[in-house]
Amino acid sequence: MYEHCDLNDSCISLHDCHAEKMNYENGILSFVFPDGFWITDKHPCNKSDNCVRTSSSQVDFQILDEETDSIEIYVFRKNRSSKLIREDREPDNFISAVNSGDLRLEFIKQYKSFQSFLFKCWVWFEKPPYHYECEVILHSEKAVYKWNQLRYDRVW
Repeated sequence: MYEHCDLNDSCISLHDCHAEKMNYENGILSFVFPDGFWITDKHPCNKSDNCVRTSSSQVDFQILDEETDSIEIYVFRKNRSSKLIREDREPDNFISAVNSGDLRLEFIKQYKSFQSFLFKCWVWFEKPPYHYECEVILHSEKAVYKWNQLRYDRVW
């Protein structure tokens, strides 16, 4: 249970935040951020002049049609001849890899359009080259940002 549930992300940023757990159930894709996400100084709960981290947090996306084909995950890597390859990742396999600790998902940029969220990310792992670029596209109309406390000792 979370103390805060925001539907408006205008004062929230996932930039440089790592999702270490994911869940897909009843048409909702959840990302869990043990180290929280960012709340800007414009948010009414933020009593400082700084952008600060939350405590452990979660973001839930209501996926349209409640189908995993409304979740697109692409990982970009170079092949042996240094050509960039886009690999489609099955959502269930990707979620399992994140939950097992084989991958960590770092959010970099977010783009929103009608019924769609595009996240530019990095996927991190334990062996060279240690990370690949990744895109996560979610066909969704809304996201719910959940968190408990602000961590004023964690300033951007």
